Order: sequence, then C-alpha cells, then structure tokens
Amino acid sequence: MKDLLKISVILFLVLISGCKVEEIVDPGNIYEAYTVVQAEMHAGENFPAVRFTKTLPLGVSYDIKNSELKNVTAYIRKDEVKVIPLIYDIDGLYRPKYSFNVAEGDIYELFAKTEGKFIYAKTIIPYKPEVISTEYNVSDYYMDADVSTKSNEVYGALWIITSSPIEKASDFFSITEESYNSNTRVIVRTSSIPENYRTQFYSNYRNIQIFAFDKSFRDYFYSKSLGQEINDPFVQGGGNVQWNVQGDKVIGMFIGVTPGDIIRVN
Repeated sequence: MKDLLKISVILFLVLISGCKVEEIVDPGNIYEAYTVVQAEMHAGENFPAVRFTKTLPLGVSYDIKNSELKNVTAYIRKDEVKVIPLIYDIDGLYRPKYSFNVAEGDIYELFAKTEGKFIYAKTIIPYKPEVISTEYNVSDYYMDADVSTKSNEVYGALWIITSSPIEKASDFFSITEESYNSNTRVIVRTSSIPENYRTQFYSNYRNIQIFAFDKSFRDYFYSKSLGQEINDPFVQGGGNVQWNVQGDKVIGMFIGVTPGDIIRVN
C-alpha cells in the first residue's frame, strides 16, 4: 500500500444516541485550524517529502493552495546524529536538501516550527516482514500468516486477488500488539474476502501481503475509527485520533512502513 496516509479514515463521533432535542451548530463557529503533518517512509526507497498543511472548515471545498503551509522551518535528524534540512518545494511538500535512501532500522526525528508552533515526531523504519507460513480459513474466508516479529513493530495484513482486474482489501482487519522481543511469533489476519471471490476458481488468485509498522501505528489505527461524522481528519481536523506527531493543535502521522512480499495462499 504505497500511500498509507491516503487510506480513507473516519472518526470524530458527534452523533449521540438517545437525544430528543436536535441542535443545529454552525461549523464556522466551532472551526479551529490544526497544522497537519504527513509523511510515510519505506525501507529501500528514497526519503520522501514531508507535507505541511492546515485543516479547513467543514463545508469548504478542499484546495491544496488554500491549505498548504509555505512558512515552515523544518529538518529531520537521522539516527540521532545526522541533520538534514527540509526545503519547501510545492503544494506544502518539504523535501530533504539532498536525496538519500531509507534503510531498515533507521531512526528519524522531525523538528519543525510554523507560526510559533513547535512540532516533533519520531519513527523507526521497520524490517521487512518475515512470513513463516500462511493459511486460508475456509469457514470465515480470510487469510492469515504466521510472522516472525521484531521488537517495537506491529503488523497488519491485506488480502489481494490477482485476477484481472486486481482487487485489494481497502483496509486492515486488525493490527497486532507491539512486540517487545525479536523472533517471537504472531498470527496476522486479513478481513474476509468478498463473496464473489470465494469460489474454487479464485483459489490460484488469493494472496496475502503483510505490512510492518512503527509501533505508533497501532494506536492511530484503533482510534481513527471512533466516529463517522468527519470523513477526512487531514482536511477537517478534530476528533480523538492518537497521532504520533506532537505539538499544539498539530495532527498527523510521521511513520515508517515496510511492506512484505505478496504471497499466494492456497
């Protein structure tokens, strides 16, 4: 999943069951701008840009030209030693002053300042998932994998149907708990595949892909679906999502992600 941060996220529960009185609230009266930080780093690829934007009020059509931030002073620190400035490019994207490759086990910290706000985030690039075995559950129609863990990582799995056209699960079924030790084992499962892909015809097209994440992704994953009123927190802000970016009125994810191989499951 190349761009995790574009996954559809739903949050911010505002519908209270059992209410007898409806209250109309003008979104313009409760709007509060948040600074948004977005970056996803993959092992084996060049360090990408970090995007800095601001949220927009409900009802306002999203336009990157209205939401991008151009006045951010930012840099990253690699492995607590090497400092690399981030330079504004376009559409809120701040790219490293020079390109470099992201490696498994790298530690990246983000330091930024905008309009008097200080921003900080830290992530560790996970290792490529090591899959021991896979299985297809014929009763509940999901796939799972036995994965050898690394410390401070969490894991999720997606099903992939490689017929034409290729179909993939839209989100993870679950994210494993943080592993504190290496070389333990954990079972990672997908959501159930759609009914039309459960026939024998698709037995040679069913695949699983495991993703390893920085441990902070688990809190984000389970908090992002608390509500259903706001469809895109990166545009509208708010909610009780547990982001891994720190700062006053700052939201977002600065996260390391490493996808595993796509493996056929018989």
